[in-house]
Amino acid sequence: MAVTLLVWCIVTLMYCDGSNTTELTFLETNILQMERSMAIQNDRIKYLEKKEVMQDRKIENLKEEIYRLRPDMKSFKRSINSMMKILMKNRRRMVRDYTPNMKSDSSKHNSIVQREVGIEQGKANLMRQASQIIAFYAYLNNDVNSPGIHQTLVFDNVITNGGNWYNKFSGTFSVQMDGLYVFSCSIIMDGPGQYASFEIVKNADIIGTFFVDPQFDEGYKYSSLTLVVDLHNTDTVFVRIGSSYAVVGNVYSRSHARSSFTGWKLN
Repeated sequence: MAVTLLVWCIVTLMYCDGSNTTELTFLETNILQMERSMAIQNDRIKYLEKKEVMQDRKIENLKEEIYRLRPDMKSFKRSINSMMKILMKNRRRMVRDYTPNMKSDSSKHNSIVQREVGIEQGKANLMRQASQIIAFYAYLNNDVNSPGIHQTLVFDNVITNGGNWYNKFSGTFSVQMDGLYVFSCSIIMDGPGQYASFEIVKNADIIGTFFVDPQFDEGYKYSSLTLVVDLHNTDTVFVRIGSSYAVVGNVYSRSHARSSFTGWKLN
């Protein structure tokens, strides 16, 4: 309203005094520049407001992830405390039962020292292993169209990757510590007329297979497999298309239904 009034005044002055035409033209130019500047500033404000909303969403997602992992951290801490109590109890028992004898041979003393060193090393290993949660969860960003036999499925959207052992570029989980591990894979296909078999593979060995067969259904159909396996350092685990049947159709993964792969170290 203020800008409109100002323009009206300027136009009135132009009719009243023709000698001020140059000055009025200058003022009109300045007004147009001010309007353009205000439009640019408004666009900038809208962009910053949108960016702030996106940042708030990311912060909320991170808070939810931290809240979800908190019970696991507490469980690990309780396990560490229990093991520490057992180690300290055994150590006190060893010290109490050992009464040095000046006339005893050195072999007995060396044995005790070695056991002490072993306890310390075991405690250090336990602390190192427990301080790192090994777990991952990833899903396919998009459908995998017409996959071939033995094609590795690369679950490229990583949500959780504790320890950073899962590679989203190759789709493989690389083991860096001996132990028992749990893996689970869920695959979706969109029927009818589609089917395929899938394999969970350790190195070159098949450790689990499952089949998705929506060929007689009108909608989606999924199948999943969960397994526990003993793994060693340098082993790799991944999911691939099986060779039991010829592949017909596509592996489905959209925002409302995801084909996924997850795993974690059990002990």
